[in-house]
Amino acid sequence: MGKFEVLIGTAGILGLVSFSTLLQKIYETHNTSSLPWTWIALNITAQILSFIYGITNGAYGIFIPNILFLSGLSYIFYVKLTYKPKEKIEEVKVNENK
Repeated sequence: MGKFEVLIGTAGILGLVSFSTLLQKIYETHNTSSLPWTWIALNITAQILSFIYGITNGAYGIFIPNILFLSGLSYIFYVKLTYKPKEKIEEVKVNENK
C-alpha cells in the first residue's frame, strides 16, 4: 500500500457519491441533453487511463472506483444513444399530425 493511498480511496468514494446523484437524475428523467458527447468521451478516456494506472501500480483505491465510474458512464452513454428528449418526440408527433 502506497503512502496516503487512503486519500485517493476517499476521493474515489466521494466522487462516486457525487456521481451517483447525476446517475440517479438521469435514471429518473432519461435527460442527458446537458451532457455533450465530448464530456462523455473525455470522462470515459480519463477513467480508462486512471484504471490502467491503478492496475499497473496495484492501487486498489484507484481502480476499484474506476470500475464503478466506467459502469455509470456506460449507462449514460447508453441513455444518450437511445433516448430522445421529450421536446423532439412531441415535435415529431405534431409534424406527423399535420
